[in-house]
Amino acid sequence: MSATRDQWRTAIAYGDKHSVVLRGYDLQDLVGEVSFAEAWLLLATGDLPPPGHAKLLDAMMVSVLDHGIVPSSIVTRYLASAGAPLQAAVAGGVMAFGDTYGGACEQLGEQLANHAPSRTGSETQQEAAAAIVQHFFSSKRKVPGYGHALHPEGDPRVPRLYKIADANGVTGEFSRLAFEVQEELRRVKGKKLPMNQDGALAALGLDMGLDWRLLRALAFMPRSAGLAVHALEEMTREAGWRHVPDEDITYDGPPRRTFRRA
Repeated sequence: MSATRDQWRTAIAYGDKHSVVLRGYDLQDLVGEVSFAEAWLLLATGDLPPPGHAKLLDAMMVSVLDHGIVPSSIVTRYLASAGAPLQAAVAGGVMAFGDTYGGACEQLGEQLANHAPSRTGSETQQEAAAAIVQHFFSSKRKVPGYGHALHPEGDPRVPRLYKIADANGVTGEFSRLAFEVQEELRRVKGKKLPMNQDGALAALGLDMGLDWRLLRALAFMPRSAGLAVHALEEMTREAGWRHVPDEDITYDGPPRRTFRRA
């Protein structure tokens, strides 16, 4: 792809002195008529979604809204305690969504997108699932989106999301492939590793037409709203600068020594 020179360009939105236009629609016509979920899917896919897609996305956002004291909220609260403004504290928490924490839906989504039989034309669903499992196992990695330490029998959010997805006609090829990956893991490992919420976000996000590179946003978009409230709570309820207590830190460097200049 050639470099973009001289000017910015976007197919998403523009504004002038008369209006703001999103994907060809006047924003004034959308306000009060479409939900936030519908408007975001419009931006993300280029078209207004079927009603069921927006209802599912709204449910997905609620399911990720807040998980208490976890890496992202810890970072946000540390920054808030140091006097960082609200947006900086939230931005820091969002930046905590890395490949280990918060990246599973994108990692699985990439493989689901790359191996879906309708796209490759060369694999059955079972062959595609086996290829996905092998992709991660070959580099000694767990398959992201499966298994949950707190819910070994199954993440309770997954059946809830799929009940909504099924009722609204969203469940599609990528979800079927994701469940086939679950079966392949059972065949290979000899035990159940149920899909967790990250797996559901990946598969359902693709079923709604999202690019796999956008799937991580399904985790940090709703969580940023929760982080704003964590930041405010830290600012208003706690005493100020937060730090790790000395007794919780183990120093294992060189023993104390005397400085002598040569």
